[in-house]
Amino acid sequence: MQSSWSIKAACAAIASTLALSASAIEIDVSGSSFQSTGKDTIVIKRLAVPGAGNWDVTFKWDPNSVTFVPQAVSQSTTASLKLSGPTTVNESSSITLAAVVQNADGTTVAANPTWTVVPASAGSISSSGVFTASSVTADVNAVATASFTHQGQPLTATYSVKVVNVAAVGRTCSGVLEARSSQSLSGDFTVEPDNRKINMRVTATAGNPYFFTSSLFFIQGTNTVDVSLYTFDADSAVLVPSGGWSGSGQLVSPGSKEGVIAAVPTIINLAQPFEIRYTGASGATSLRC
Repeated sequence: MQSSWSIKAACAAIASTLALSASAIEIDVSGSSFQSTGKDTIVIKRLAVPGAGNWDVTFKWDPNSVTFVPQAVSQSTTASLKLSGPTTVNESSSITLAAVVQNADGTTVAANPTWTVVPASAGSISSSGVFTASSVTADVNAVATASFTHQGQPLTATYSVKVVNVAAVGRTCSGVLEARSSQSLSGDFTVEPDNRKINMRVTATAGNPYFFTSSLFFIQGTNTVDVSLYTFDADSAVLVPSGGWSGSGQLVSPGSKEGVIAAVPTIINLAQPFEIRYTGASGATSLRC
């Protein structure tokens, strides 16, 4: 807490600087601070003078008068909130942003601000500054905003972060969907996340693959997409689009037992694992893809 002599001396020093009578100046010390910058130097910062801004007064010890004497008077500069951290983050990954208050004299103090980010579709940010990027289909420029109150002064700062769309790696999965004594049905699936497409090759080993009329599903979390064939004959493979997908299918050649199908499941994130489930007369079979 500032002593009465220092406040009076500061008041006189500021009054002299402003060419006013010391008795005519009112000083608000509620937002000020008292700092020691050396064994013989002290500074009172942010003395608020109504109508004249904030002022800093530097005192130096005078052995002759055995007291601290005002040496310098300067108008205060406002503290600011400084943000730091990575400027890019890959989609579905996280980075940490940090905040400090930088005082007018260059010193810094820790800050625990309130964070927000726009657009909200770019990701989310925690109270501790951890920004978690969303899955995106193209690069997204996001802006994080931090708000903090320092010694009664509201501070705000922004920080730009680019969420980078990462080319997803294609993958394949295959397995037997249904097996009987004289017939079997196998599936080979190629997943193309960037094209949002699944190429499916379904092959019957023998006989008329009537069990192609059974059900095929894509499952991811709470999302289920029905990719069911309702006709499969010597000339065509016809799909029924439903449940959030579109697709087309055809036979490789007339009379073959192999169907080539392209499906675009709109509610499945193909960059992440999902389940392919086939339900036929022999029961259900699942493939992890």
